Amino acid sequence: MKKKNVETKVITIMMAASMAASICPVSAWAVTGDKVAKDGKYVSSAKIAKSDDDWSDYDVTVSLTVENGKISKVDVTHGTTYNSENDTYFNKALNGKIGKYDGLKSLEGQSATETTVNNFNADAVSGATIVANAMKEGALEAIQSAPEASTAVSVDTTFLEKAIENADKYQKSDYTQDSWTALETALTNAKDAFAKKESQAAVDKAASDLNTAIQGLKKAEVATESYVLMNIPYAAFYASDGVTSVDSVSSATLNKTRNSGLAAGSYHVDPKGSDITGITFPVKISNMEALKNYTQITDESSVSITVTNKGKTSTTEYKGKDALFESASYSYYILSEAPSYYKEATVNADGTLSFSEVKGTSKTTLSNVTSEFTTNTKYGDYQLKFDNLPESINTVYGVVIGTKEGGNYGLRQVENIWKKSKLAWSTGFVTTTHGCTLSYEPYKSMMGQTINKVTYYTDAGIYEIPMDQKVPVKFDGEISAADASIDVENIQSSVTVTNLPEDFQEEYELTDSDKTVVAKDSYTVNVTTDAKGNVTRTLVFNSKPKKGRYTLTLKDKSGTYADISTTFNMYTEAVPAQYNEKNDAPALEKTVTASDEDFKTYLKSIQSVTVNGTSYAASGRGAVKLINEDGSLDLTKDAFKDAKPGDAFAITVVEDGYNAYTFTYQVPVTDSDYTYVYAGLSWSEYWASEGVLAAGSTESSEELDSRGESDKGAFDVVTRATTNHGLHRGSFQCTAVIETKDGTTYNLAYWKDKDTFVTTDGQEVAFANVKANIKDYKVTGLKYVPVKVKTSDYEAFKEKYAIVEKDGTLAGGYGEVNLKSYTATADVTENTNGLKTATKNADGTFSFGERTAGTYSGLKDSQLKTATDLEPTVKEGDGSFGEFLRVDFNGDYGDLGANMQAVKWTYYGDDATYTNAKASYGTKFAADNWMHKSMGIQLGLTDSVRCQLPSGTDGTGYWSLTIYALGYEDYTYTFQVGEENIAQPKAADQKDIDALQAKVDEAKGLNKVNYTADSWSSMETELTESEELLKKDSLLSAEVKTQLQHMTDALDRLVQKEADLTKLNEAIGRAEGSNYNEADYTADSWKAYTDALAAAKALTTSENTLLQSDVDAAMDNLNAAINALTEVEIPVDPNVVSTTSLEKAIKAAEDLKEADYTADSWKELQNALSAAKAALNEKKDQATVDAATENLNKAISALVKAGSAEEKKTPAAQTSELKNTSGTDTKKTSGKVKTGDPASVFGWLTLAVSSLGAGGFALKRRKRRDDK
Repeated sequence: MKKKNVETKVITIMMAASMAASICPVSAWAVTGDKVAKDGKYVSSAKIAKSDDDWSDYDVTVSLTVENGKISKVDVTHGTTYNSENDTYFNKALNGKIGKYDGLKSLEGQSATETTVNNFNADAVSGATIVANAMKEGALEAIQSAPEASTAVSVDTTFLEKAIENADKYQKSDYTQDSWTALETALTNAKDAFAKKESQAAVDKAASDLNTAIQGLKKAEVATESYVLMNIPYAAFYASDGVTSVDSVSSATLNKTRNSGLAAGSYHVDPKGSDITGITFPVKISNMEALKNYTQITDESSVSITVTNKGKTSTTEYKGKDALFESASYSYYILSEAPSYYKEATVNADGTLSFSEVKGTSKTTLSNVTSEFTTNTKYGDYQLKFDNLPESINTVYGVVIGTKEGGNYGLRQVENIWKKSKLAWSTGFVTTTHGCTLSYEPYKSMMGQTINKVTYYTDAGIYEIPMDQKVPVKFDGEISAADASIDVENIQSSVTVTNLPEDFQEEYELTDSDKTVVAKDSYTVNVTTDAKGNVTRTLVFNSKPKKGRYTLTLKDKSGTYADISTTFNMYTEAVPAQYNEKNDAPALEKTVTASDEDFKTYLKSIQSVTVNGTSYAASGRGAVKLINEDGSLDLTKDAFKDAKPGDAFAITVVEDGYNAYTFTYQVPVTDSDYTYVYAGLSWSEYWASEGVLAAGSTESSEELDSRGESDKGAFDVVTRATTNHGLHRGSFQCTAVIETKDGTTYNLAYWKDKDTFVTTDGQEVAFANVKANIKDYKVTGLKYVPVKVKTSDYEAFKEKYAIVEKDGTLAGGYGEVNLKSYTATADVTENTNGLKTATKNADGTFSFGERTAGTYSGLKDSQLKTATDLEPTVKEGDGSFGEFLRVDFNGDYGDLGANMQAVKWTYYGDDATYTNAKASYGTKFAADNWMHKSMGIQLGLTDSVRCQLPSGTDGTGYWSLTIYALGYEDYTYTFQVGEENIAQPKAADQKDIDALQAKVDEAKGLNKVNYTADSWSSMETELTESEELLKKDSLLSAEVKTQLQHMTDALDRLVQKEADLTKLNEAIGRAEGSNYNEADYTADSWKAYTDALAAAKALTTSENTLLQSDVDAAMDNLNAAINALTEVEIPVDPNVVSTTSLEKAIKAAEDLKEADYTADSWKELQNALSAAKAALNEKKDQATVDAATENLNKAISALVKAGSAEEKKTPAAQTSELKNTSGTDTKKTSGKVKTGDPASVFGWLTLAVSSLGAGGFALKRRKRRDDK
């Protein structure tokens, strides 16, 4: 189609439209000029005639959509006669370019007015332009057909809002005054236009003017130097001081970090207050451009922080520079004046900042400040406190501790710095305080160094405090001291120390309750070490101390290590208060011996009161005062709120200087229908109502378990052939019966000691007298089960059961290492833990209900105990005692073990929530439950009538067990069992058998005299069991390993006695007092004697621990060497008569006193004495003299003490071999030295040894020194 033809046809159409318009003017309400069309859709159409060159006629329909006063959409469609040859022109006219102008679609987004359509320009000459002009005319007709919008037409403010938002981002300080004024004016006008929305044109103009003002902003010149307050992270702040690894301070409370009163000088980033991030400090910056990426805080800035402290909530508004307190790191506030001190910022290559040391002011040295250093603080491991800091200090920004060794350690607010003058830090031992985790890695290297300065960075200046403080090394050690009475003769406290370094030099300091150091001469800490290296420490008071709480501090003499300390109570038994026993008006009253003042002071000074296990502080924060000033019990307090008639409350009053005083208050009962007692129940009676398998059954089984015991029945009697392996422990809580082969039965109540048991009727029996004759030992049930029974049935109940009534005595066991015997006073009440109800049946028997949980111990004046510090272990399955599953409890198990009555197991299968039990099992002592004296509580389950796993289960999965114990809360332990925990018995290895045999041989090689009786007895018991086990034909691996452990433990626990040197010293004294002369004896016998004497004396001066057997051997060797001394024989003149021995015998006889002996024996002595004196005077010959000597010695030996029943008893206590002085014959006589004689018979008997020789010998023994 030719352009000219197209143009002619379009003009024809346009002229026709113009003529129509002149004939029919536009309606008054139609849109003309700048009038805005009403929202809606308006349509018009046009027709383009057929051309000569393949141009087909087609209809053009133009549609304009108006929304909010704007043309939101332009649509042009063509009719069915449209020829695809015209696609290019059509699309350009609508969507593309017509010369330099846009297509008709460009009307979209413009105001819906006639003017807008008329302004559409399509003047270029082309096919597209012709079509576009036709489209324009259609659009014009469409808009003219629209009615005018109401005056409240919607104005589009989108572009204006964006312009205003953009303008608000700029800062006045960054731009020149003129350009900023222009921006402010345009911004004010823009906001006014936005508010009025008078017309779209006005809004658009305001937006255009504002954007022009923004583009016209001119940057102000940046100052070359500026000072700012800046948030500096701790690590960056302290880097210039040589401090490394300083992180933020975490907080558990989220309040302290956000409280400027507590954390002054610091800032935090997290609005929640999760940490203190760093320090807000003056900084000099050379180019402010470097801070363009950081947050600027201005005078208009503000942040609101709400904190809760001690229950009170407050909100603080931080404005201006104070808003830095909660802002990002490196946030800054421009200071108007240069500060007196600052850090200088440097921009690093990567754009980060680093900071110099503090400049602008020099450090001020504080020489008048005093310090207090301690290693005992709850705020860390070390603490420093300063006095006399300058009063001008209001804010501490940071503190650096410096050491002689070159270390520098930065401290942080709240965790390390508080109240300006107090500093504390951790090195890894105290790791939490007030619930917050302490940072300790940065400070660990300080241990062992010497602090030589502390630098304070404050708002008043920089201060340096010179110091010379050694930082002793902390270690993971502990010390404890037992509370002790001051009313005993030997006042002492047992001290326990753990994890002491090997080079620690012990030194002790004691301070009393007034913090006064106790004089060193008034106490001693004795430290002894036995042969196995076990150290025992005892604090012994040399004089009676005053009562109160003491602090014992263990110091290292070298100063290398930090002190460790503990407190303990030195108490008097004479508590000045006692319970008035008036349950209707319960109160403490003054004891008879106490003064009014003591009683009054006691009531005022109570520290805490415990009621049924719950402790209440009597003073301080959260105090609950349960005892009034007059001593009365305040029953209105919550401690008693749930009290019911019959309930009992164990109340313990604690006060330093006194032993804790416990009494029982019971809510009064009127006309009770029940009587409360302890009763002995069989296993079947106890478990009958406890929901366990085979409950109430007494069925037995002939089948033996892997241990060879008949333990596979239900709740029948447990029987053992002997009492070996500690079956006496059954007397702690069980009814135990010994039957001997002659039919005698002993019902055990408890053991007086390891050798004597007491029966229920009070008979004391020496165990040695029955041990060899035992037929069996039975454990029939529990002897102390708390029971309530109707009072009307009580007499019948007493006839059938062993009972202990209120205020009766409970007793059991005997002490072995960790297990201790006990006595207690019965006091069963309605709220006693484990209480069962006894019901009388129609046939006169009794049945027992399920045990109930209670808050009272059932023991008079005793709190219900809680088991703590137990160490449970699910054992690998070995079946060492015939069980298929076993759990052991070590740790602090001793008292719980001694009071353990029964254990209930519950199996949950694969239920990890412990909600749906598959089965529960009851147990029996010895068959299932056990407590070892040193190896813990040992609990097992035996494949038996009372314990069968549910069908389809193998025992793996989730279990719980609950221990029921006298005077204890129920203790429950939950655990998971794997295949490795299910027992698979196997034969013992020869290696283990040999190891057990070696321990047996080792034990047999020991000497009983070297060890304490108790420890030796325990070892002998294990030795007997080990020997009996080794006699078996077939041994299980588990039983051998277990016994090996028992045997090893028993040997390790042998306590060596301190050797008694008394007899050895006596032997040495006799040897040295006899004045033996080397020249009198043969060389061999003399050497043997001197060697034995030297060895004996060496033992008495040895610093090593001595064995009694070595001491006894040394004594025996010395005595034997003395007896073996052989005198040298020399030729003598047979005509010379020796009277030395006779003279000594005469002197010995003359020293005796007639009043000490019978008349007959004294008369015989006098006759012999007269004959002896005659022989001495005559000196007839040697034979006569020797005979007189022998007769006199015999008369002395035959003396009988006056009043003695033994007519033949002699006064001599020792025998001596009497030798002939001439050597021609040897005659022996024996005598007994009688103790208490006025003269030492041993002395004269020794001197008489040489007087019994016969005359006529050619040789005579050389006289001893005492013969000369």
